[in-house]
Amino acid sequence: MEHLFIKSRNGSDRTLVLFHGTGGRETDLLEVSTMVNASANVLALRGAVEENGQARYFRRLSPREYDQESLREEGMKTASLIRELASEYELDMAKAVYIGYSNGANMAAHLLLNHDIAVAGAMLMHPAYRSELIERDILLQSSVLLTAGARDMTATAGEAYELKQSLELKGASVEVKLTDGGHEIVSEELMEGHVWYLKVDGMMDEL
Repeated sequence: MEHLFIKSRNGSDRTLVLFHGTGGRETDLLEVSTMVNASANVLALRGAVEENGQARYFRRLSPREYDQESLREEGMKTASLIRELASEYELDMAKAVYIGYSNGANMAAHLLLNHDIAVAGAMLMHPAYRSELIERDILLQSSVLLTAGARDMTATAGEAYELKQSLELKGASVEVKLTDGGHEIVSEELMEGHVWYLKVDGMMDEL
């Protein structure tokens, strides 16, 4: 899996881990990361699975049906890579936040629910976690922001609320922010992400 690492210019111990959407690449969410926290380290991962020439994080059987075995396998590979890169770049994952969009948001949700990487939180834009794979017992001190578009037919607002319930059952603190948009990222989401991150950043100061 290809990745991009951008070290903080001011020595910040905060890190943003970026997961692009279907057909994207590791540079897609750099503008989002700058809006959320311009001084943080950035670790951006490119999906290793190809679908019709487009990069994804796991395979699917149809537009609305995941390949569950692919999700499990690619999730394990991604979690292992994050641990490896965190060690290589000396990143404190307790002060890291996942930022994912669409397919990337679904992989980030999978990592939260199944892999014991103690990140501070996650900003998941337009997620639709269509899987029963939930193996982690508890999410301690994890804060999650889910954003959804009222006109989004690809990942519906209802699916965001379903994910909210799954995360809250494991102990995460979750909020959902709705916009009037569709499946695209809109400026309102970035502003909501910045405000949400300021609260998470404050909690990281206490660690």
